[in-house]
Amino acid sequence: MSDSLDRVLARPDRPFAILHRPHTTGSGQLEVLTGEVSTVAALADIEVGDPSSAGPRTFALIPHRQVAERGLECVDDGAPLIVLRVDEHAVLPKTSALERLPETPISLSGTRFDVDDSTYAELVRRVVAEEIGAGEGANFVIRRSFLAEIEDYEQSQAFTFFRRLCEQEAGAYWTFLVHTGDRTFVGATPERHVSVDDGLVTMNPIS
Repeated sequence: MSDSLDRVLARPDRPFAILHRPHTTGSGQLEVLTGEVSTVAALADIEVGDPSSAGPRTFALIPHRQVAERGLECVDDGAPLIVLRVDEHAVLPKTSALERLPETPISLSGTRFDVDDSTYAELVRRVVAEEIGAGEGANFVIRRSFLAEIEDYEQSQAFTFFRRLCEQEAGAYWTFLVHTGDRTFVGATPERHVSVDDGLVTMNPIS
């Protein structure tokens, strides 16, 4: 008998999310979510579904630009607010589920940082001198991105990337693989920003 992961592997072009959330479902479990994807303009436009139903009803990919809804300034990169309406949710044993994911070779080309070393070093120097030195703060995250192209990309490589993260990453709050139909997100996040449990909101500020 096939399960939700079998169906995802058989039709990887369809929207899905595979999550490892040890603080929510336990370290030995993976979640598989499938459903239909849409985009909305604002957080208030997200339909949360029937609150009496068990399990997650909505999975949202919220871009940083949504802070503009609160009147905060940001670089508007035009990233959409993507919503997966969850039609099916399953919790599977992590070890056996990972063994079912493909192990496909991954080759990278064009590896680079978006900000070169000398520019980044100067930016760090300025933050230390002008921000930390002036007492504006003591903890700053100075971002730069590592970029690369995946050669001859195919969807099976996303499953491999997720599998390797789950097997090798330690201490991640979430590890995720999300496919929206035309975009794929794979990653591991170290921190929980905000959670809601039975109406109680808990926020952990992130640097």
